[in-house]
Amino acid sequence: MPIVEAFLRQAEEILDVAVSGDSDAGDLAIPIDRQGGMRMLDPQGWSLPALCAEFGATAVYTVERRARTVLVEGWGGAERCLIQRNLSPRPVSDLLGMRLPYAEQRVLTA
Repeated sequence: MPIVEAFLRQAEEILDVAVSGDSDAGDLAIPIDRQGGMRMLDPQGWSLPALCAEFGATAVYTVERRARTVLVEGWGGAERCLIQRNLSPRPVSDLLGMRLPYAEQRVLTA
């Protein structure tokens, strides 16, 4: 399980950086090699397994922005995850403690 935990933790760290960054930034693919080196490139036209094969990556993550949501999808052979965070502004009811925190995060693993 430590490998899966590290894989998911890395996806969460990428999501944190993507959420705190420029909201107008485009989509990204991030292949990570065996030594931990990473590249950032345009994911257009690539599947996650193809990126792994092309760059000799042990894992690859994509960052996608849709309206007010940021999604990170990861693929690393036997591991796969999809996490997202809603960037919508907090409604007034949140200020009164009546709703869940505005930065919704969903984790799906396979």
